[in-house]
Amino acid sequence: MAMFSKQDIARIVSVDDRGELLALFDQDPDRVRRYLVRLAYDPDAPIHRNAIDCLRFLARERADDMRDFFFETIRRQLWSMNEEGGNNAWSAPEICGAVIAGAPNLYGKYFSFAYCAAIDELTFQPSLVRAYDMVASNGVSEAAEFKESIDSLRKKLENGDQPHAE
Repeated sequence: MAMFSKQDIARIVSVDDRGELLALFDQDPDRVRRYLVRLAYDPDAPIHRNAIDCLRFLARERADDMRDFFFETIRRQLWSMNEEGGNNAWSAPEICGAVIAGAPNLYGKYFSFAYCAAIDELTFQPSLVRAYDMVASNGVSEAAEFKESIDSLRKKLENGDQPHAE
């Protein structure tokens, strides 16, 4: 098995080489997930959006055969949003949203968990809005019940108001 580093994954993500990403994922899915999550954590990093898109791509391509792996990805992000997890994984809702949007038939029902974990925490609210947009644009019906709340939150964020716990 060929070894690869975070820098290798960053290069692949930067140039959007989905074929190479998938090949490395098939070799070592845990390592690719670990590096993609690290690249996605900083919402202000230039590579953030591409890393999120790559997570969604991998879920779309491999979730049918690796259901537990992608469920574990969601579970880890939910855990990282609670106080025991350190409560500093700013992009955790988006990472959950990427997996859900990549395989909505398998994971759509988990959007409510991401919503509940993120809505009351100012740190997670911008990422929650982006997660909702990703999930809703993929037709996840379970996200519809949160539309009004997300729209209100989006308006507060756009106006520069300090979001409040819902």
